[in-house]
Amino acid sequence: MDGPGQERDARAQLAAALERDAVAGAYLIEGPAGSGARRTGAWWAARLLGRNEAAATLADGEPPDPHPDLHWLAPEGGWIRVDAVRQLQAALALMANEGGRRVAVIEGAERLRMEAANALLKTLEEPPRDAVLILIATHGEGLPATVRSRLVRFRLPPWPEAALREALTADGLEPDDAWLAGALGGASPEAVRAWAAETLPDAREMWRWLRGIGSMGATEILDFAEDFRGGEKARARAELLIDVYEALARRETDQACRESDRRQVLRWSGRFEAGESARQELRRRNLNPQLVVEGLLMDLRAGA
Repeated sequence: MDGPGQERDARAQLAAALERDAVAGAYLIEGPAGSGARRTGAWWAARLLGRNEAAATLADGEPPDPHPDLHWLAPEGGWIRVDAVRQLQAALALMANEGGRRVAVIEGAERLRMEAANALLKTLEEPPRDAVLILIATHGEGLPATVRSRLVRFRLPPWPEAALREALTADGLEPDDAWLAGALGGASPEAVRAWAAETLPDAREMWRWLRGIGSMGATEILDFAEDFRGGEKARARAELLIDVYEALARRETDQACRESDRRQVLRWSGRFEAGESARQELRRRNLNPQLVVEGLLMDLRAGA
């Protein structure tokens, strides 16, 4: 099962565009961990540079083979900064070493800082001749609309969560853990198993804490939020909390829909939207993660 063949379909469409000499200047290939978005982006870059099918294969996490006309940019310290984008632009302005295309791949494109995204926009508006940009993202909506509108977009969906949960319970995970890992861990059983081995204990603790927030006082919530003070590690942990928060909101919304409880549907769908707002604040406005977490948790407690 591979999320009913969308990776194969995307590659077929891209190969057809190459055959017709109808290659666009910029692409967005998006999908959660394990969906094949990174593999497909790397495959497309290799094909654009004239490499054969075997050479275009790239496993998740594997670095791309070097090529003088391939420029690969990934987040450093959790973000892609404007200086890195400007260096990429300078490289694309040069002549191709092998007389063909120059290809730039931006992995983790949703991690572009705002000033970096604005700088990239100039290249998307006036792309260099014979240059192709490939953006790979987990969540394409994390990119500014002005950037998304200039990209040919391919979405690679995950396995169905029910199938992931079935695979995880067969591995011996408890049902609640299998549900949480299936909701948050990635797009394939391999990705989810890797996520569970590293992240499930923290996510489980957050899940239990959020479910009990109605009985907690403001002081206890503020003390919990203290754990999110700091730099990039605190920010990554805040992202995980938002993931868990949204998973809880989605589960409760689904339950309310089954019970035809309109009031709870509105309540929990509103909580999900609050999670998305918190995520955008954390990413775009570069707020202190402790403050973002405090606001999110106080909002959840107020509606409990």
